Amino acid sequence: MEMHQIRYFLAVARTLNFTRAAEECNVTQPSLTRAVQKLEDELGGLLFRRERALTHLTDLGRQMLPLLEQTYKAAQAAKALAKGIGKAQVAPLHLGIASSVESNELHAVLAEVACGLNGFELSTSEGSSAELLELAFKGDLDLIVIEAPPDVHDRLDPWPLFEQHYHMVARGDHRLSGRDDASLSDLIEEPWIDCGQDSTARLRAVAGNAGVEVAFRHKVSGPRQADRLLLAGLGSALLPVPAPLHADLRALALMDEGLVAPVILAGIAGRQRSPAADAFVRAARARKWPDR
Repeated sequence: MEMHQIRYFLAVARTLNFTRAAEECNVTQPSLTRAVQKLEDELGGLLFRRERALTHLTDLGRQMLPLLEQTYKAAQAAKALAKGIGKAQVAPLHLGIASSVESNELHAVLAEVACGLNGFELSTSEGSSAELLELAFKGDLDLIVIEAPPDVHDRLDPWPLFEQHYHMVARGDHRLSGRDDASLSDLIEEPWIDCGQDSTARLRAVAGNAGVEVAFRHKVSGPRQADRLLLAGLGSALLPVPAPLHADLRALALMDEGLVAPVILAGIAGRQRSPAADAFVRAARARKWPDR
Protein backbone atom coordinates (compact mmCIF):
# COMPACT_ATOMS: atom_id res chain seq x y z
CA MET A 1 0.00 0.00 0.00
CA GLU A 2 1.46 3.34 -1.06
CA MET A 3 0.41 6.82 -0.02
CA HIS A 4 -0.52 7.96 -3.53
CA GLN A 5 -2.94 5.03 -3.77
CA ILE A 6 -4.65 6.20 -0.59
CA ARG A 7 -4.77 9.78 -1.91
CA TYR A 8 -6.41 8.63 -5.17
CA PHE A 9 -8.91 6.48 -3.27
CA LEU A 10 -9.90 9.44 -1.06
CA ALA A 11 -10.36 11.66 -4.12
CA VAL A 12 -12.67 9.12 -5.79
CA ALA A 13 -14.57 8.59 -2.53
CA ARG A 14 -15.11 12.35 -2.30
CA THR A 15 -16.12 12.99 -5.93
CA LEU A 16 -17.59 9.54 -6.81
CA ASN A 17 -16.19 10.19 -10.27
CA PHE A 18 -12.90 8.74 -11.56
CA THR A 19 -12.43 11.47 -14.17
CA ARG A 20 -12.87 14.37 -11.72
CA ALA A 21 -10.70 12.59 -9.13
CA ALA A 22 -7.90 12.22 -11.71
CA GLU A 23 -8.14 15.93 -12.53
CA GLU A 24 -7.96 16.83 -8.83
CA CYS A 25 -4.90 14.63 -8.37
CA ASN A 26 -3.30 15.90 -11.58
CA VAL A 27 -2.84 12.41 -13.04
CA THR A 28 -4.34 10.59 -16.00
CA GLN A 29 -7.48 8.58 -15.38
CA PRO A 30 -5.83 5.25 -16.34
CA SER A 31 -3.04 5.89 -13.82
CA LEU A 32 -5.55 6.68 -11.10
CA THR A 33 -7.65 3.64 -11.96
CA ARG A 34 -4.62 1.32 -11.86
CA ALA A 35 -3.57 2.70 -8.48
CA VAL A 36 -7.05 2.14 -7.02
CA GLN A 37 -7.12 -1.38 -8.46
CA LYS A 38 -3.76 -2.14 -6.82
CA LEU A 39 -5.15 -0.87 -3.53
CA GLU A 40 -8.17 -3.15 -3.97
CA ASP A 41 -5.84 -6.08 -4.58
CA GLU A 42 -3.93 -5.19 -1.43
CA LEU A 43 -7.13 -5.03 0.64
CA GLY A 44 -8.70 -8.10 -0.94
CA GLY A 45 -11.91 -6.68 -2.38
CA LEU A 46 -13.61 -3.98 -4.42
CA LEU A 47 -13.71 -0.51 -2.91
CA PHE A 48 -16.07 0.98 -5.52
CA ARG A 49 -18.94 -0.25 -7.63
CA ARG A 50 -18.50 1.35 -11.05
CA GLU A 51 -21.97 1.81 -12.51
CA ARG A 52 -21.47 4.56 -15.09
CA ALA A 53 -22.69 7.77 -13.43
CA LEU A 54 -23.58 5.93 -10.22
CA THR A 55 -20.12 5.05 -8.88
CA HIS A 56 -20.37 4.42 -5.13
CA LEU A 57 -18.45 2.84 -2.26
CA THR A 58 -18.84 -0.84 -1.50
CA ASP A 59 -19.28 -2.07 2.08
CA LEU A 60 -15.50 -2.64 2.21
CA GLY A 61 -14.91 0.85 0.83
CA ARG A 62 -17.13 2.44 3.49
CA GLN A 63 -15.31 0.59 6.25
CA MET A 64 -11.90 1.48 4.87
CA LEU A 65 -12.70 5.16 4.31
CA PRO A 66 -12.25 6.48 7.91
CA LEU A 67 -9.14 4.36 8.45
CA LEU A 68 -7.47 5.49 5.24
CA GLU A 69 -8.47 9.11 5.91
CA GLN A 70 -6.76 8.87 9.29
CA THR A 71 -3.69 7.24 7.76
CA TYR A 72 -3.38 9.95 5.11
CA LYS A 73 -3.82 12.79 7.63
CA ALA A 74 -1.20 11.24 9.93
CA ALA A 75 1.25 10.92 7.04
CA GLN A 76 0.68 14.55 6.04
CA ALA A 77 1.15 15.69 9.62
CA ALA A 78 4.40 13.70 9.86
CA LYS A 79 5.70 15.28 6.66
CA ALA A 80 4.78 18.76 7.87
CA LEU A 81 6.50 18.15 11.22
CA ALA A 82 9.65 16.81 9.54
CA LYS A 83 9.70 19.81 7.21
CA GLY A 84 9.25 22.18 10.15
CA ILE A 85 12.09 20.54 12.09
CA GLY A 86 14.31 20.69 9.02
CA LYS A 87 13.65 24.42 8.74
CA ALA A 88 13.97 24.90 12.52
CA GLN A 89 10.29 25.94 12.64
CA VAL A 90 9.66 23.20 15.20
CA ALA A 91 12.08 22.59 18.07
CA PRO A 92 10.92 19.68 20.26
CA LEU A 93 12.53 18.82 23.58
CA HIS A 94 11.80 15.63 25.54
CA LEU A 95 12.91 16.43 29.09
CA GLY A 96 12.89 14.12 32.11
CA ILE A 97 12.79 15.72 35.56
CA ALA A 98 13.17 13.47 38.60
CA SER A 99 10.18 13.72 40.93
CA SER A 100 12.57 14.34 43.83
CA VAL A 101 14.12 17.46 42.27
CA GLU A 102 12.92 20.81 43.62
CA SER A 103 14.14 24.07 42.08
CA ASN A 104 12.36 27.18 40.87
CA GLU A 105 15.35 27.86 38.62
CA LEU A 106 14.10 25.15 36.26
CA HIS A 107 11.07 27.31 35.46
CA ALA A 108 13.35 30.22 34.62
CA VAL A 109 15.51 28.09 32.31
CA LEU A 110 12.46 26.79 30.44
CA ALA A 111 11.09 30.32 30.09
CA GLU A 112 14.43 31.54 28.71
CA VAL A 113 14.53 28.73 26.12
CA ALA A 114 10.92 29.35 25.09
CA CYS A 115 11.58 33.08 24.60
CA GLY A 116 14.73 32.53 22.57
CA LEU A 117 13.73 29.58 20.40
CA ASN A 118 10.93 29.80 17.85
CA GLY A 119 8.84 26.65 17.59
CA PHE A 120 9.90 25.33 21.01
CA GLU A 121 7.76 22.30 21.89
CA LEU A 122 8.31 20.73 25.32
CA SER A 123 7.21 17.34 26.59
CA THR A 124 8.22 16.26 30.09
CA SER A 125 8.41 12.95 31.93
CA GLU A 126 8.63 12.39 35.67
CA GLY A 127 9.90 9.44 37.67
CA SER A 128 12.79 8.32 39.79
CA SER A 129 16.32 9.24 38.75
CA ALA A 130 17.04 5.62 37.80
CA GLU A 131 13.88 5.36 35.66
CA LEU A 132 14.67 8.56 33.77
CA LEU A 133 18.26 7.47 33.24
CA GLU A 134 17.04 4.26 31.62
CA LEU A 135 14.64 6.19 29.36
CA ALA A 136 17.48 8.48 28.29
CA PHE A 137 19.69 5.50 27.41
CA LYS A 138 16.83 4.07 25.31
CA GLY A 139 16.51 7.36 23.39
CA ASP A 140 13.09 8.34 24.79
CA LEU A 141 14.44 11.48 26.49
CA ASP A 142 16.79 14.14 25.13
CA LEU A 143 17.92 15.44 28.53
CA ILE A 144 17.33 14.54 32.17
CA VAL A 145 17.53 16.46 35.43
CA ILE A 146 18.22 13.88 38.14
CA GLU A 147 20.05 13.19 41.36
CA ALA A 148 23.57 12.16 40.41
CA PRO A 149 23.97 8.36 40.50
CA PRO A 150 26.70 6.98 42.81
CA ASP A 151 28.69 5.78 39.81
CA VAL A 152 28.41 7.99 36.72
CA HIS A 153 28.00 5.79 33.64
CA ASP A 154 30.55 6.37 30.89
CA ARG A 155 27.68 6.90 28.42
CA LEU A 156 26.42 9.83 30.48
CA ASP A 157 27.40 13.42 29.72
CA PRO A 158 26.64 15.22 33.04
CA TRP A 159 26.70 18.88 34.09
CA PRO A 160 26.38 19.66 37.83
CA LEU A 161 23.58 22.13 38.68
CA PHE A 162 23.15 22.38 42.46
CA GLU A 163 22.92 20.41 45.69
CA GLN A 164 19.58 19.88 47.34
CA HIS A 165 19.25 19.20 51.06
CA TYR A 166 16.71 16.73 52.36
CA HIS A 167 14.69 17.58 55.49
CA MET A 168 12.14 15.78 57.56
CA VAL A 169 8.75 17.39 56.89
CA ALA A 170 5.89 16.90 59.35
CA ARG A 171 2.78 18.63 60.59
CA GLY A 172 3.32 21.68 62.81
CA ASP A 173 2.21 19.89 65.98
CA HIS A 174 4.87 17.16 65.63
CA ARG A 175 6.66 16.47 68.92
CA LEU A 176 9.96 17.80 67.47
CA SER A 177 8.51 20.81 65.63
CA GLY A 178 9.98 23.25 68.17
CA ARG A 179 13.53 22.21 67.32
CA ASP A 180 15.73 23.45 64.49
CA ASP A 181 17.42 20.14 63.84
CA ALA A 182 17.50 16.51 64.91
CA SER A 183 19.07 13.18 64.09
CA LEU A 184 17.43 10.00 62.90
CA SER A 185 18.23 8.51 66.28
CA ASP A 186 15.66 11.00 67.70
CA LEU A 187 13.04 9.50 65.41
CA ILE A 188 12.98 5.84 66.39
CA GLU A 189 9.50 4.39 65.73
CA GLU A 190 8.58 7.41 63.60
CA PRO A 191 5.97 6.47 60.94
CA TRP A 192 7.34 7.50 57.53
CA ILE A 193 5.60 8.21 54.23
CA ASP A 194 7.22 6.55 51.22
CA CYS A 195 7.52 9.41 48.69
CA GLY A 196 9.22 7.57 45.85
CA GLN A 197 12.39 5.75 45.00
CA ASP A 198 14.96 8.56 45.34
CA SER A 199 13.71 9.76 48.72
CA THR A 200 13.01 6.29 50.09
CA ALA A 201 16.35 4.85 49.01
CA ARG A 202 18.21 7.80 50.55
CA LEU A 203 16.35 7.51 53.86
CA ARG A 204 16.94 3.75 54.05
CA ALA A 205 20.66 4.17 53.34
CA VAL A 206 21.18 6.97 55.88
CA ALA A 207 19.11 5.17 58.53
CA GLY A 208 21.07 1.98 57.95
CA ASN A 209 24.35 3.83 58.47
CA ALA A 210 22.95 5.32 61.68
CA GLY A 211 21.71 1.96 62.94
CA VAL A 212 18.11 3.16 62.89
CA GLU A 213 15.27 1.05 61.50
CA VAL A 214 12.72 3.05 59.52
CA ALA A 215 9.11 1.96 59.02
CA PHE A 216 7.20 3.13 55.94
CA ARG A 217 3.54 3.01 56.81
CA HIS A 218 2.06 4.94 53.88
CA LYS A 219 3.01 5.48 50.25
CA VAL A 220 2.42 8.18 47.65
CA SER A 221 3.31 8.26 43.96
CA GLY A 222 5.76 11.14 44.36
CA PRO A 223 6.84 13.98 46.66
CA ARG A 224 4.17 16.35 45.35
CA GLN A 225 1.47 14.00 46.60
CA ALA A 226 2.78 13.92 50.17
CA ASP A 227 1.20 17.13 51.50
CA ARG A 228 -2.27 15.75 52.12
CA LEU A 229 -0.90 12.81 54.13
CA LEU A 230 1.41 15.10 56.08
CA LEU A 231 -1.43 17.52 56.83
CA ALA A 232 -3.54 14.59 58.03
CA GLY A 233 -0.81 13.74 60.52
CA LEU A 234 -0.21 10.30 59.05
CA GLY A 235 3.54 10.47 59.39
CA SER A 236 6.68 12.31 58.32
CA ALA A 237 8.38 12.47 54.95
CA LEU A 238 11.94 12.97 53.79
CA LEU A 239 11.76 15.75 51.18
CA PRO A 240 13.83 18.45 49.53
CA VAL A 241 11.87 21.29 51.08
CA PRO A 242 9.66 23.09 48.55
CA ALA A 243 9.38 26.86 48.66
CA PRO A 244 7.12 27.96 50.16
CA LEU A 245 6.24 25.15 52.57
CA HIS A 246 2.57 24.82 53.52
CA ALA A 247 1.75 27.00 56.54
CA ASP A 248 0.70 23.99 58.64
CA LEU A 249 3.87 21.99 57.93
CA ARG A 250 7.35 22.24 59.42
CA ALA A 251 10.75 21.26 58.00
CA LEU A 252 13.33 19.87 60.39
CA ALA A 253 16.99 19.70 59.37
CA LEU A 254 18.50 16.27 59.94
CA MET A 255 22.14 16.17 60.95
CA ASP A 256 22.90 12.70 59.56
CA GLU A 257 25.32 12.41 56.64
CA GLY A 258 24.02 11.44 53.22
CA LEU A 259 21.06 13.83 53.11
CA VAL A 260 22.58 16.12 50.49
CA ALA A 261 21.92 15.14 46.88
CA PRO A 262 23.90 16.57 43.94
CA VAL A 263 21.53 17.34 41.07
CA ILE A 264 22.81 17.12 37.50
CA LEU A 265 21.61 17.86 34.00
CA ALA A 266 22.64 15.03 31.71
CA GLY A 267 22.51 13.88 28.12
CA ILE A 268 23.92 10.82 26.44
CA ALA A 269 27.57 11.13 25.43
CA GLY A 270 28.15 11.19 21.68
CA ARG A 271 24.48 11.68 20.83
CA GLN A 272 23.81 14.74 18.68
CA ARG A 273 21.65 17.26 20.54
CA SER A 274 18.64 18.90 18.92
CA PRO A 275 18.48 22.74 18.75
CA ALA A 276 16.08 22.76 21.71
CA ALA A 277 18.26 20.42 23.80
CA ASP A 278 21.33 22.49 22.98
CA ALA A 279 19.54 25.71 23.97
CA PHE A 280 18.41 24.16 27.26
CA VAL A 281 21.94 22.98 28.10
CA ARG A 282 23.42 26.40 27.35
CA ALA A 283 20.74 28.21 29.40
CA ALA A 284 21.07 25.80 32.34
CA ARG A 285 24.87 25.97 32.42
CA ALA A 286 24.85 29.76 32.27
CA ARG A 287 22.44 30.15 35.21
CA LYS A 288 23.60 30.62 38.79
CA TRP A 289 21.95 27.77 40.69
CA PRO A 290 21.55 28.42 44.43
CA ASP A 291 22.14 25.37 46.59
CA ARG A 292 19.03 24.53 48.52
